[in-house]
Amino acid sequence: MSEVQIVKTPSGDDLAIIPWAEYKALVAIAEDAADAALLQARRGEPALALEDVLAIQNQTLHPLTAWRKNAGLTQTQLAQRADVRAATISDIERGASPAVAATTLKKLADALGVAVDDVLTDIS
Repeated sequence: MSEVQIVKTPSGDDLAIIPWAEYKALVAIAEDAADAALLQARRGEPALALEDVLAIQNQTLHPLTAWRKNAGLTQTQLAQRADVRAATISDIERGASPAVAATTLKKLADALGVAVDDVLTDIS
């Protein structure tokens, strides 16, 4: 690390002047620390494999299907846990049921231990 120059502002604050490369390195270290803290805070939360996330983004996999399979459940098992019909889950996963009641989505999300937003498709 090179020598740091200290400059006093008119209001009396001390400012450190460091080389740009050192500043960028410090910012990268801070970002890495923030990322590590976020990961630690989210440890234990449900997560999907990267290939499932990409398939959801490419619209080749419905989010509900991904979360259901991630939980190791069949449509029938999820239906029993959520107290909905298995046919409802099938319709949602096939995209045959574009307007799903919010209460149904909440039941499904709760049964999977995820947020309602996690089981929704992007409607934009």
